[in-house]
Amino acid sequence: MPKNSGRVPSGSNLPSMLSRHFQGDDRFATGPILRFVLVFALCLQSLLVVGGCSRSKYRRQANEESYYLIDEKVAHAANVPGIRRIEVDPRSRLFDPFNPDRPPMPEDDPAAHRYMEVVDKKKHYPLWDVNGRTNTAENPDWWAYLPLDNRGVLVLDSDTAVRLALLHSPNYQNQLETLYLSALDVSSERFLFDTQFFGGWGADITADGPNRTPSGNSRTAFSTGPSSAGRRPLSMQRRFATGSELIVGIANSVTWQLSGPNTQSASTILDFTFAQPLLRRGGRDVILERLTLAERTLLYNVRAFERYRTGFYLQVTIGRQAEQGPQRRGGLFGGAGLEGFTGLGGGFGRVGGTTGGGGFGGNQAVPGAGGILGLLQNQISIRNAEENLARNRDNLLRFEETLRELQTTVPPSQVIIPQQQLQVTQTRQNYIASQANLLQLKQQFEQTLDQFKQLLGLPPYICVELRDPMLDSFNLISSELKSRRDEVADMRETIGRNNTSLIELSVQSQDATTGESFREIEITEDVRRQISEVSRKTFGIEQIISELSERDLPQVAADLRKLDESIPGRLAQLERLRQVYEEEKDYICTLLPIGTVDPQLFDNRELQTLPADLKADFDRLARNIENYSARLASLREDVQSILNESGTLTPRQKFERVRSKIILQVQDLLASMAEDVLALQVLQARARTESVLLPEVDISDREAVEIARAYRLDWMNNRASLVDSWRAIEVVADDLESSLDVVFSGDMLNRNDNPLSLSSSTGRLRAGLQWDSPITRLQERNRYRQVLIEYQQAKRNYYQFEDNVWLTLRAQLRNIRLSQLNFELQRYAVRIAAQQILINEDIRQVNESLNQASGPTAARDQVSALQDLLNSQNTFLGVWVFYEALRRNLDQDLGTIQLDSEGLWVDPGPITGNRFYTGENAAWMQETIPTAEPINVGEVP
Repeated sequence: MPKNSGRVPSGSNLPSMLSRHFQGDDRFATGPILRFVLVFALCLQSLLVVGGCSRSKYRRQANEESYYLIDEKVAHAANVPGIRRIEVDPRSRLFDPFNPDRPPMPEDDPAAHRYMEVVDKKKHYPLWDVNGRTNTAENPDWWAYLPLDNRGVLVLDSDTAVRLALLHSPNYQNQLETLYLSALDVSSERFLFDTQFFGGWGADITADGPNRTPSGNSRTAFSTGPSSAGRRPLSMQRRFATGSELIVGIANSVTWQLSGPNTQSASTILDFTFAQPLLRRGGRDVILERLTLAERTLLYNVRAFERYRTGFYLQVTIGRQAEQGPQRRGGLFGGAGLEGFTGLGGGFGRVGGTTGGGGFGGNQAVPGAGGILGLLQNQISIRNAEENLARNRDNLLRFEETLRELQTTVPPSQVIIPQQQLQVTQTRQNYIASQANLLQLKQQFEQTLDQFKQLLGLPPYICVELRDPMLDSFNLISSELKSRRDEVADMRETIGRNNTSLIELSVQSQDATTGESFREIEITEDVRRQISEVSRKTFGIEQIISELSERDLPQVAADLRKLDESIPGRLAQLERLRQVYEEEKDYICTLLPIGTVDPQLFDNRELQTLPADLKADFDRLARNIENYSARLASLREDVQSILNESGTLTPRQKFERVRSKIILQVQDLLASMAEDVLALQVLQARARTESVLLPEVDISDREAVEIARAYRLDWMNNRASLVDSWRAIEVVADDLESSLDVVFSGDMLNRNDNPLSLSSSTGRLRAGLQWDSPITRLQERNRYRQVLIEYQQAKRNYYQFEDNVWLTLRAQLRNIRLSQLNFELQRYAVRIAAQQILINEDIRQVNESLNQASGPTAARDQVSALQDLLNSQNTFLGVWVFYEALRRNLDQDLGTIQLDSEGLWVDPGPITGNRFYTGENAAWMQETIPTAEPINVGEVP
């Protein structure tokens, strides 16, 4: 319903009001005139209702024109695909399911709402609730479209995250709507040069008292005629590109005397005015400037939105700050935002504020990425920390087993057992610290994940699970093989408790003759129960052996085949790095001085023999695993033999059999399995580490800048914006001129009471020349001087923009070169850290074979080796992630990035100069290369 206009009180009776007003005047013919006025009032009210109900029509018209203008600029812009409409998908959280023209009132603050009912003791508008109320600002049905699994969990990979962000992100929708509003600005400016028609109708009744008229009698008159908001009651206005303006209007009035003299009069005037400025405020350069600037701004914004769109993809995937999107000059009441335009005074036309590129990551030794790639990196770091924790647990079990074995004997020195207890304590302390660190990593991950949900436009309380194969190659140890290690560790721990119970059931005795200490045991029911429990748990060992043979060995074999396939690529990358090293090692001015790099880094001899060496280790481990079944069968036979043992053995002999045939044998079997599982893990990690390749990026900084000069949309906008600043000089200088206008006008009147009796005999024509000398031009002078200075500032801003592009691209290429070298260094670091663990394991086995306790630094050595492996794995992963983020950033800053119809990145593959520097584009870029030739700057007055 339309609002009450306030002219006629709601619910009033118009005929009765008029009757009361003219009561007592017998010359007032109330009947037919009142009916006429009533019909007219009803028609007027109907027109108001129709006008008020056309909101949707105006909205649709605005949409059609804005989309047409945007599509027009997309066709003119370079490298810009089609742009979607601002209507929100019904699946989105942003979607408004209510009538867009008459939305319901949202939930209000109770205290503030009182002022919408009564304000300053005055009753307020009574129809605020006519459209209903709603208690939600978001789409109440968007949950139904969220792709949750049967657990109610949102499983995210990088593509799904981007799709959801495009669907739900308020920031993305805001940028799209800003582009739409920029198109409305162009529509407003174009309208100023259209032929504009103004026309309406009005009627009024005038009652004059006796003393108001010359005759001394009261008089009532009814008048009707055209009325509008234009310069004439009924008119046509047109503004031309040269600054001229034409106005054609009709003024008409018909008056009936309702009381007093029974007369009727009519007057009509048809007039026109045409004015053409010849100097100041005349000419296409000045008159078309606002329209030109609005049209160019829409073109800039189409490009800016495309750059924002690609930057938004990078923000979601790698955490780069999205590029600056469309910037609107106009506003709700301002057309193109240039009313009162006087040149650049407000900063219009300056080169845009876009810098050479965006940043990401942190300040670590190897900067990390953000977005979902950073979350995946953190997820793998957590898995590495979990693996480190599991290895610390393995070390703890080994030291506890060694302590247990020492407790079954009488050591030659009293300090041996306390030393071993110290090793156990140190290892347990590190195990606890590793758990605390792991919890801290998980807390930080969950906090970052909540912030990432906000970037996607999702509420933080949604349960999200990240599952993306992007970094699977950095899961250096498969989850199955990790499970197998955990199963062996669990078995060692549970059987270790049985072995400890058996030792506790024995007693320590001493030979009266020799003084030798030894242990004795009787096969009691408690002893039988512990031995039977060990026998039962050996079936779990059999299951582990089966899974190692049927699942883990084939998986590692597949990793070895993948390594073999990657060797040619690895050799090619090493050879390219060697060539770069040879070419640049003695250069002074390079992106990254690499003369101090050890050339052994590029030695590929070990890489060539690596597949064969790892295959030999794999075959040895496969044979060991194959032999476990026979060892397990022998263990079971010995267990049954002890359980069936007759009473012919002494308690000392019985303990020696329990010790050697059960305690030590089962510990040896599980220790061997743990050693082989560890070796298999190291072998798999080595194969996967050596198989990872970096995508090729081989381009010089000069080539990169020339490619960016050809493809970057923001560079195109900055070039054009500089011209805007230059063009403004001519516009502002126009105000320094004199005003000289040619004016031609005329009108024509009716001859009698017939409003259509127009005749040339009643017409008039006027022609004139108006001149205003530039006596006072101080403000204009100052604005002119300002625009000259601002143009110089714009030129400086432009070449600083170019400098920023150079700076950004050189920094990215420098980091890419650093990452290429660092990747090989960290690959070598992972290999060395894994060797430390194997060397420590070899030392432990030697000590066990000599029946010796662990060395005094064994625990610290193990902890140090595990920490080194954890750090090197995380750094190796970090270098790859940083490199991948740099590669995507480089694609953006070259201006060559492409997204498909779903907003997903099209991987360009190798990024080399030859990929872009070909054909016509190569010729164009050759022409744009700066030269040292002198430039004619002209004469300065």
